[in-house]
Amino acid sequence: MLNKNPNPLISKNWIKKLTCFVGIAGVTTLISFPVLAKFYPRYALFQPSTYGSVPYRNSNKDIAQTLTQDSKFANLVDELKQAGLLDTLKEGKGKFTIFAPTDKAFNAVPKDVFKRYSQPENRVKVLKYHLVDGIITEKNVDSGAVKTLEGQQVKIVVDDTTGTAKLNEAIGKYPSTVASNGVIIEVDKVLLPPNF
Repeated sequence: MLNKNPNPLISKNWIKKLTCFVGIAGVTTLISFPVLAKFYPRYALFQPSTYGSVPYRNSNKDIAQTLTQDSKFANLVDELKQAGLLDTLKEGKGKFTIFAPTDKAFNAVPKDVFKRYSQPENRVKVLKYHLVDGIITEKNVDSGAVKTLEGQQVKIVVDDTTGTAKLNEAIGKYPSTVASNGVIIEVDKVLLPPNF
């Protein structure tokens, strides 16, 4: 009778090496999966803390302090101060969601629109259009709109294939920032109320 495997140790070593390789490949894939993922759950932009697999920024400070410390929101902070709204976003005043245009978004506003915006009553109106009382819920996202402090609604459209969220014509940037009193959603355009 012939022995088909003359050296059983070689076979065992090969199995050990294969098992080790598969284990390392599996762990590496699990660790890198959130980094490689390009799809975000439908509600992740609006409720980032409920989606542990989606990376998000976290701040133990309130919205006003968090915005003040981030240099890309310098124009927004200045505008909120001028409108008397920055104090509204401090701890103890309630929970809020803010659609936060970056400095680049403010700089892209056409001159004629910015001239209208610069009038004190219009500044308050436009900035309140960026504020939502409370945290945006799944119901808001599913209904396709959320009411702002200004009184009018911002349309919400989420592309289910990519997870991209549009707020009117602005795109919400992942990840959101969770502050101690709400959520900051970075947007690439200044939102303007209807008929502004």
